Amino acid sequence: MADDNVLTNADFADVGADGVPVGWALSVGNPRTAPDLRVLTDDGQRWARFIMRDNGASMGYLAQTASLPAGTRAVRVQARVRCTGDARALDHAVLRVHWGADPMVQPSQTSWLYRHFPDWESINARNARVDVVLPVPIEWANRLTVDVMARWSSGGSVAFSDISVTPCDPPAPVRPRLAVVQGHATGTIDDACAWAADQVAEAAKQGAELVCMGEAINFAGLGIKALDACEAIPEGPMSQALSKAAAEHGIYVVAGIYEIDGDIAYNSAALFGRSGELVGVYRKVHLPSPEVEWGFTPGRSFPVFDTDLGRVGIQICYDHHFAESARALAMNGADIVCTPIWGDGRANDTAWPDTARTHAIESGVIYLSSIYSQRDSNIIDRDGIVLVHADGEEGVYSAEVDLTPHAASLYFNDKGVNMPRSFKGVFRTERIPEAYGPIGDW
Repeated sequence: MADDNVLTNADFADVGADGVPVGWALSVGNPRTAPDLRVLTDDGQRWARFIMRDNGASMGYLAQTASLPAGTRAVRVQARVRCTGDARALDHAVLRVHWGADPMVQPSQTSWLYRHFPDWESINARNARVDVVLPVPIEWANRLTVDVMARWSSGGSVAFSDISVTPCDPPAPVRPRLAVVQGHATGTIDDACAWAADQVAEAAKQGAELVCMGEAINFAGLGIKALDACEAIPEGPMSQALSKAAAEHGIYVVAGIYEIDGDIAYNSAALFGRSGELVGVYRKVHLPSPEVEWGFTPGRSFPVFDTDLGRVGIQICYDHHFAESARALAMNGADIVCTPIWGDGRANDTAWPDTARTHAIESGVIYLSSIYSQRDSNIIDRDGIVLVHADGEEGVYSAEVDLTPHAASLYFNDKGVNMPRSFKGVFRTERIPEAYGPIGDW
C-alpha cells in the first residue's frame, strides 16, 4: 500500500467488534435485504467481502472520508474487485468518489460538490481493477469520500481490496481546436475536390486539429446520380484530395463520401489522419427509403477510431435520428462524435439543434455536425453548450474543446448544487442494460 495513501486502514487490517473495518462506515440501504460483510485473508491479501442474498436486492457499501493535503491538484484512485457465484465485476461492483469542501464556500451547498464513478478495467468476468487519475474538480475542494459498493447480484459475493487514494500530478490538459464546415461544392467532382481541400486549409489556418465536413461531399451539389458519385476509399478522387490536404496541414479530416466497395455501394464517411493515412471508414447504418431505392447497403456497426486527440466516432444523417447511434458510439468509447448530416427537419423544422444537444448531453461526448438543410453546423460540448454555430452562413467554424481525461468543470445553480456532469463519469455505471431488452429487439 502506498505510503501517501490518504485513506486509513486501507488494507482492512484492523476490524472492529462489529466486523466493520476500522475507519470505514458500513451502509446497507435496506436492512431486510442487506448483504453480509466479512473481512478475510486470501493469499496474504485482505478483502472486504459482501455475501449477497439470492433475491437480487442486496446492496451494501463501505465508505471513508479523507482530507487532502494542501495543494493537491489530482489524485490517483486504485482498487481491486473479485466476484464469485452469480456476481460479475462490471455489473455488481461500484467505486464512487465524492468531492467535498470544508468549510463550504456557499452554505447552501450539498455535502458533495462533484462525484465520479470510475470505470472498472475488466480482467475477466469476475475480476477487475480501477487505476485512474482524477483532477481535483475545483480549487477549494479539499476533501473526498471513497466508497466501494456491492449491489443486486443474485447470490455470490463481491470483495474489494487494494483501495488507495494518493495525491499526484494532474493529467496534461487536452484542449484541441475542432472545426466544422457549413456548405458543399457545386460543379464537377474536380470542383468539389478543390473546394474540399480549401475547407481543410481554412480549418488548419484557424488552428483546428480536426475538421468535420458534410455528408456525401462527392455528390452534394454536383447534379449526378448517387451511384455515379460512388468512389473507392481511399483510392477515389475525393479521398485522394482529402488525404493530401490532411497531410499537407497535419490535421484530421472527417468527410462523408459515397463509397463503392466491389459491387456494393455505401453511404460512408472516412477519417484521414495527420499524415494523410486512412484511419477508418464508417458506413451509415440507418438508411432512409430513398437511399435504399438508390441502391445503397447499410453498415452494421458503430466503430470508433483512436487518435491523439481522443477516440472519434462517426454517424451519418439519419443515424442521428436514432438515439441508439450516439449511445452505441459512446459505449464503444467515443470522446468525439462527428455527424455529417443532410438535415433534421423534425417537429416542423424546429428540432435542430436541440436533438444534437440532447445526444451530447446524454452520451457525454463532444458533438460535431456539418448540416446542409438547417444551415446551422455546430460544435457542442458534453454539457450540451453550443460552442460555435454557422447560423446560415457558409464557411468553416471552429472552437476549443476540453478533452482532458476526466476533466470536471463545475457549475453551481442558485441553490449551490452541482449535479453529475458526464455520462462517462456517472451514468455509464448507473445503466441497467438487462432492463433494456426491447431496444435490441425487432
